[in-house]
Amino acid sequence: MKRETLFIVTLILLTALVSMSCLLFTNPTRTPQPEEEEFFGPTGGPLKFEPDSLPVAQAGVMYEAEIHVTGNNTPVGDFSISEGALPAGLALVFQDGEDAAIISGIPEETGTFVFTVSVWCFGTQVSGQTGEQEYSVVVEK
Repeated sequence: MKRETLFIVTLILLTALVSMSCLLFTNPTRTPQPEEEEFFGPTGGPLKFEPDSLPVAQAGVMYEAEIHVTGNNTPVGDFSISEGALPAGLALVFQDGEDAAIISGIPEETGTFVFTVSVWCFGTQVSGQTGEQEYSVVVEK
C-alpha cells in the first residue's frame, strides 16, 4: 500500500509541476502589440505597371510588348486579362520569376482593342498585393 500511495503522490506533484511550468511560459490573455498587428497587415502599397501605354501594332506583322510590375513586396503569381480582349492573334504570357508578362503574336485584325491586365502577388500570412491597369492596343493596316 505504501508504494501505491507514494506513486500517486509523485504523480500528483509532477502534474502540478507541469501545469505551473506551462503557466509560466505561456500567457493566453496576452494582447498583440501594435507592431505585431502591422506585421500581419497588408503586404504593401499599390502596384505600378510599366509601360503606361503599349506600342502600335500592324496587322499581319509580328508584335511584342512587355509589361512589368514594380512596387511589389512578394513575387507576382500571375497576370491575366480581367476585362476586354486582345485582338485575335495576340496572347498575354506570364514570365514566371520576372514579375512581367509579354503580349506577343501576329495581330489578325485592325482596330483599337481595350483590355484590363490584372496581377496578383503571393502573400506572406495574408493576401498579397493585387492591381489592375487598363491598356489599349491599336492595330493598323
